[in-house]
Amino acid sequence: MKLKLLPVLMALLLSLPLAAVKKDTQVILDELQKLSDDIARLSAQVTELLKKSGINDEKISAIARNQADLAQSKENFMLSMQFFKEELTDLKNSLNKLDDRIMSMPVAAAGTQPAATGAPATTGEAALTQDPSSIYYAAYSDYIKENFDLAIEGFRQFIRSFPESGLADNSLYWIAECYYAKKKYQDAINTFNELLAKYNDGDKVAAAILKKGYALIEMGRQSEGLVILKELISRFPLSEEASLAGQKIKEFSE
Repeated sequence: MKLKLLPVLMALLLSLPLAAVKKDTQVILDELQKLSDDIARLSAQVTELLKKSGINDEKISAIARNQADLAQSKENFMLSMQFFKEELTDLKNSLNKLDDRIMSMPVAAAGTQPAATGAPATTGEAALTQDPSSIYYAAYSDYIKENFDLAIEGFRQFIRSFPESGLADNSLYWIAECYYAKKKYQDAINTFNELLAKYNDGDKVAAAILKKGYALIEMGRQSEGLVILKELISRFPLSEEASLAGQKIKEFSE
């Protein structure tokens, strides 16, 4: 009797682990199915949300383009702010000089009276026609109007006439910007280098280094350009130019 029951007991014992394994497998499959259902439901909800918000692939691409445009606008805004800053300073200096001339004109007039038959302009009047700021802003006006050749000639005239002026380095900078705008990148780099050599402690140094790096990149000399931009960040870490340089470096590291 015992011999007959043994095979039955063995079969039962062997069947227990298999049944447990099947049960565990079924539990896992049931969980996976639940996860799959949850993912499908969440995907449907996300799709519905995107439809309600009106966001699609085209709009996402447009957002990316807008971000790039904002970066370029930031650079242009920075350049404009640099000019307005120097313009305010130079306007103040010009007003002070003009005030001094006005105060001195009666004294000069008392010393020598012009002839009644039409004498040549006095020294004071000649100086007024050669006022540094008027020449400088005329050249900058041509730059704004994209008359780059006229602007270059105007700024060079300013440098020839007033080489010791505080605007001489600014004039060199805008000459380089004219070349950059004309895509004459090597001429721009040469002019930036001239500025950096002559006015290495001027207020245009950081901007000149930044645009020199940009020009090198535009010429396909990316490794050289990135080195220049890293040098800028090292020398002027808190400047707006350093922030723009960091953004440009990031573009090539992504």
